[in-house]
Amino acid sequence: MQPFVYDALPGRIVFGVGRRHEVPGEVARLGATRVLLIADGAAAATGDELASGLGAALALRWDEVVQHVPVDLADRARAAATEAAVDTVVCVGGGSATGLAKAIALSHDVAVVAVPTTYAGSEVTPIYGLTGGRHKQTGRDLRVLPRVVVYDPELTVGLPPRVSGASAFNALAHCVEALYAPGANPVVSALALEGVRAIHRWLPVAMEQPTHLDARAGLLYGAYLAGLALGSTGTALHHKLCHVLGGTFDLVHADAHSVILPHAVAYNAPALPEEMARLAEALGAPGADPAGALWDLAVASHVPTTLAELGLAEADLPEAARRATAEITVNPLPVDEARLTALLRDAHVGRRP
Repeated sequence: MQPFVYDALPGRIVFGVGRRHEVPGEVARLGATRVLLIADGAAAATGDELASGLGAALALRWDEVVQHVPVDLADRARAAATEAAVDTVVCVGGGSATGLAKAIALSHDVAVVAVPTTYAGSEVTPIYGLTGGRHKQTGRDLRVLPRVVVYDPELTVGLPPRVSGASAFNALAHCVEALYAPGANPVVSALALEGVRAIHRWLPVAMEQPTHLDARAGLLYGAYLAGLALGSTGTALHHKLCHVLGGTFDLVHADAHSVILPHAVAYNAPALPEEMARLAEALGAPGADPAGALWDLAVASHVPTTLAELGLAEADLPEAARRATAEITVNPLPVDEARLTALLRDAHVGRRP
């Protein structure tokens, strides 16, 4: 075995059906007395429930949440946090709610308690992102890492199938890229491959039976492992390209993942024979092409498979390739505008890799 370095990230995980009711106790455990509660639109009812449970500790509620966390929104939320003298942020919702909480934690000395309602996985990473001027800037800072994450599968039951599938592919992408991104090591690979197996097993069930709690729990478990894997490694072609598509062209983040992932895997596969073999096995297709297996899973899960259906114009492909080429500094294979443009054209029309 090759030598490696693995930095385990701190954090407390509370996982199980109904565990959202323990959020006030977890907040009290942190010694919080001034809580800012962030709840996105889809999680408004859960936000009401948590607000009631927090009682006098609730200092401010914030419901304006926008994907990719625009800088102006982050600045307004930070100003509100300062005025309310908050010491803890509780965020409930998808990755955008978590992202806004992280933006506040980046500039304020606050603890974050995350209650995810999708499969983003960002709740267990020290990675943050802010968007301004058609550019999404990402960074890594332990100050933004949530201190507590409460996973309750019941909170994902109401996700529409399209959102469930795309969000699960977001998590799947974290697992896949963690196999070869900077910082990859045997510990992270074990977590990532277990995440792939969980998502591959339970995604079709959740798509066919949205209220199946075991399937929802399995997907949430896979998303947690995906977040751990992403939080312990860097990113390469796939994530950088998706950030460009979201930050520059305002595509839905999760949808971009389901479209791009098979093509990014096909691009890098020639340089990663061992990693691809393990990925294919985790996808239940030992010896097969993992890029094709991911494409087939996307089609079977009825998630977006073309950039065209996400609203990206063919005329935008050269700019996307140019911006992504400038962003991608580390990748198993060299990246240039011509090859990325070809990848994007395949993704635009939905050609199986």
